[in-house]
Amino acid sequence: MIATLKAFFATNALRVAAWCMAALSFLGILLAARRAGRNAERVDALETQSENVKKSHEVQDKNRSTLADGDAAERLRDKWSRD
Repeated sequence: MIATLKAFFATNALRVAAWCMAALSFLGILLAARRAGRNAERVDALETQSENVKKSHEVQDKNRSTLADGDAAERLRDKWSRD
C-alpha cells in the first residue's frame, strides 16, 4: 500500500502539486470576492449614514434660522418658564 502511494506520488507529484495550487488559487479568488462584497456593503452604509447626517444638519440649521429673536424668545428658552 505504501509502496503504491510512493510510486503514485513519484510519477504524479507535479500533477498533484498543480491541482493543489489550482484549488488554493480558486479559494483565494472566492475569499477575495467575499471581502470585496463586505467592503461594498460598508461603503453603502457609510454613504447612507453621511446622507442622513447631512439631512439632519439641514433640518437643524433650518430650525435655528426660524427661531424668534428678542425678549419673548429668551423667555421661551428659560427653563423655569416652561415648568
